[in-house]
Amino acid sequence: MKTNILVVGGAGYIGSHMCKYLSRHGYQPIVLDNLVYGHQQAIKWGPFFKGSVGDRDLLCKIFSAHSVEAVMHFAAFCYVGESVEKPAK
Repeated sequence: MKTNILVVGGAGYIGSHMCKYLSRHGYQPIVLDNLVYGHQQAIKWGPFFKGSVGDRDLLCKIFSAHSVEAVMHFAAFCYVGESVEKPAK
């Protein structure tokens, strides 16, 4: 049985590459992404949940459905200009 790893931001560039790496090394990546900057076509190696890491109900659903052993967090608003203009975002 594969070890489940929750990859937050798993549809983004770095997160999707980590999912690929995990899958090739015997782990089951489970992707949580809101798809604001991520791409659904990048999700190829495990189950996908669309939503926010701040959604407590969704997290409970994921942790109830899958025995998650670890969480890797790659979610971010990645544009520097956006971060400067809207720091609270």
